[in-house]
This record gives sequence, C-alpha cells and structure tokens, in this order.
Amino acid sequence: MIALFERLLLRAIEAVCIALLLALTGAVIYSTTMRYLGASPSWYDELASVMLAWLTYFGATYAVFMRHHMSFSGLVTAMPRGLAVALTAFSELLVIAFFAIVAWYGYAVLAVAKWDSLLSLPWMTLNIVQSVIPITSGLMIIGTLLTLPRTLRDAAAGVDREHAEIEHAIAEAEEEAQAMHAREGTR
Repeated sequence: MIALFERLLLRAIEAVCIALLLALTGAVIYSTTMRYLGASPSWYDELASVMLAWLTYFGATYAVFMRHHMSFSGLVTAMPRGLAVALTAFSELLVIAFFAIVAWYGYAVLAVAKWDSLLSLPWMTLNIVQSVIPITSGLMIIGTLLTLPRTLRDAAAGVDREHAEIEHAIAEAEEEAQAMHAREGTR
C-alpha cells in the first residue's frame, strides 16, 4: 500500500513537472514570437520566472523521491554497518528537520505575501507564487519518509545505489557495444 502511494505521488510530481515544463516552453515560444512581431507581452518575464521557480522546486522534490540528490553514499558504505545505519538515520533526521523548518517559514511568508501581487498579473497574488515552498517542502518530507526504509536497508547492507546504477549502466553499454560488434562482424 505504501509503495503504491509512493508511486502515485511520484507520478503526480512527474505530471506537475511536465506540465510546468510545457507551460514554460509555450510561454517562451509565444513571447519570442510576439516580440518578433513587435507586440511583446508584458506578463512574460514575471510568469516565466515563477514557472521556472516552481519547476525547480518540483524537480528537486522529484530528485528526493528518486534519491538522486547529493549524498556521501561512498563514505557511508565504507563505514562499519552499525555506524553507517546510525549516520544514515541521523542525516535523514537532519533532512526532515531542514524541510520542516523551510515548510514552516514558507507557510509564514504566505500570510505576508497575500497582500502583494505580480506587477503584470495583478490577479496572481504572491501567496500563490510562494506557496510552492511549503508545498514542496512537505512533499520532500513525505518523500524522505517513504524512501527511508530502503535507505536504511541499503546502509545496513553496505549497498551504494549510485555506484550500483553506474555499474549497471556500464554493463548495459558494454552489452550494447558487444552486440554492435557482433552485428558488424556478420556483415
């Protein structure tokens, strides 16, 4: 059930990232075309900045769920297993505490930001714009908690996911190269 929830949440975050990327691309193409035609839209710069910020935050959230953020997994796997698990648990606690603080203060900013709006789009208040901070911080906490059991198991087993992924990619590339050489040899 938890794995299903994690997959659904990850797919929703992917969908938001794709939608933001497509909207940003559309806005850039529209704005470029209109500037070329001499009718530059006044809202473009602000809206593109907001969409880029939202895409960055949701992209970082996706990285948390995929465990593709910066880490010192090689250092952890080199440690004795008990220390590796303890250090991993401590670092995960720090990550959760950090995002809890960011979410708390991000939410506090919303009360102040509701009175201001974008200059070119006065209907879009800054609390809408800034809401990405507490939303994604909460999602990052959820992502950290959902992936925590796997991370602790990997630390206990001495598994380094980064190196395992690299080794897998190298093995796939070598198989592909061998297959290509085999095809060239039969010609």
